[in-house]
Amino acid sequence: DLLPLYQRKTAPTELCFLVPHQQAEMRLLSSSRNPVGAAALTTLLRTDRWKAFLSEGGGTTPLLDGVLDLFMASMQQHFLWVQRIAFPLQVRPAVIETAPYSLIFATRSKDSLASMNDAVCLYRRRLSLQSHRGLLGEEWFVAQQQERFAEELQQLRQHILRQGRAQRIRRWPDLRQQLFPTYFGQCTLRDYDEVICSLIEQGEVRCEWRRGPAGDESQRVPGNEDMLLWKMV
Repeated sequence: DLLPLYQRKTAPTELCFLVPHQQAEMRLLSSSRNPVGAAALTTLLRTDRWKAFLSEGGGTTPLLDGVLDLFMASMQQHFLWVQRIAFPLQVRPAVIETAPYSLIFATRSKDSLASMNDAVCLYRRRLSLQSHRGLLGEEWFVAQQQERFAEELQQLRQHILRQGRAQRIRRWPDLRQQLFPTYFGQCTLRDYDEVICSLIEQGEVRCEWRRGPAGDESQRVPGNEDMLLWKMV
């Protein structure tokens, strides 16, 4: 039972659980077949809804995914953000596969969420470049990655515009924080800030700065005290 850990007075800001898929699947099946194990699983997840996944069939993967979803839901009662992180691994040149384990990351800190987001994003980009290094046609692979990155930034830009206009969010840090879970590990904090700076420069949103001009205005990132005014269409 992890509840005492979540609720202790000196509660941790972050928790990380590394879940090896094959081992976890075997333990889940084993626990589900005896009353003591089943009771422990129910206590851990704070619900017995995991039993429904046993009758669905389709192998052990749906069972593991369902149980991890319940596990994360139980943690979300005590942490502001809970993310399941998959890690790609290079298995041979130009071939990347998802590792057979998941990292469950829970945090109460905005800064920790941003730091983990950047770490995962930069790792994935670095691995992609590394997997094509030295190959014939390396430049083509690099160009393809740059195109994908440009597409991801365009999707982020459109989402920022839609959500900002729909909710009329005034503070950029609040909007950025809302989008982190959706694009977790895809874009860095700097990418987000460059997009909002571009939108301000293009007139899609106006910023009422709390303080006067300081340095290059085109690279000035709105802070907690600055107000965004969205151009409505």
